[in-house]
Amino acid sequence: MDQPPALRTTGPAPQPAAAAATGRPVRGAVSLESLRVDPALAGRRLAAWWQRAAAILIDGLVLAALSLLAGPVLGFFTGLTVAALGGREVSATRIGRVFRWVFWLLGGGVMIASGLLMLGRPIVRTGAFNLDRTVLEEFGRSETVRPPAPTYRQLETYAERLEAENRRLRESVRGSSWLNAIADFSRTFGLTFGWAGVYFTLGTAAGRGRTVGKLLLGTRVVRLDGRRLTAMDTFTRYGGYASGLATGLIGFARLLWDPNRQAIEDKIAWTVVVRR
Repeated sequence: MDQPPALRTTGPAPQPAAAAATGRPVRGAVSLESLRVDPALAGRRLAAWWQRAAAILIDGLVLAALSLLAGPVLGFFTGLTVAALGGREVSATRIGRVFRWVFWLLGGGVMIASGLLMLGRPIVRTGAFNLDRTVLEEFGRSETVRPPAPTYRQLETYAERLEAENRRLRESVRGSSWLNAIADFSRTFGLTFGWAGVYFTLGTAAGRGRTVGKLLLGTRVVRLDGRRLTAMDTFTRYGGYASGLATGLIGFARLLWDPNRQAIEDKIAWTVVVRR
């Protein structure tokens, strides 16, 4: 008995007429080209788990050093990162071009504003090492003392005063620029970017898959299709770190049993970490 037409497996796979005529993928249809894996990756040695862990520790030290830089410096590199997200390799569609200009204009505006704020100011946050002496003396004269056997209302007042003093000390270290206000607003909604976002996005893209830690450990991030990493790729991969934390670190631990040692950030960004 002949096989029903819906179950026949012989013959070429059906393709949209437009794809057959032009040889290009059709919008809204599956594109095998975008799912292609570079054959040159076959047999490539993968980075060991300890190499990846050590690289993250080294990158953490680099981030600790970067955090000592002043807020306008972070603002400048944040703008540069946003502008880099509008790379030409991301999309050639019309909407892609619109977003590219949005990224360029937004990133350029942040860079210019941050550059103006850096004029005549120290690059390193000196307050991170030495608190303002006047602030310390004023804090020493503070009347924020916990009363003996306090009532509930007295405890509330005591906590409010402590919070106010703590806020004043933080401002003496960080300053009170508009960049700090934006950072506090973003933290409220869980949209933290900061040096970690700049470093793992811009640094990995500029280093062609290598951060400082990966460079020292002899590893690098590569795309599965063999194409060069873009800032959008590394930004997507950085977003995968949040997914790893949200899964209770299981998303990171999966590289211990995954055949290609892909952690959750690699699965999201379509990447793999190999040895140099």
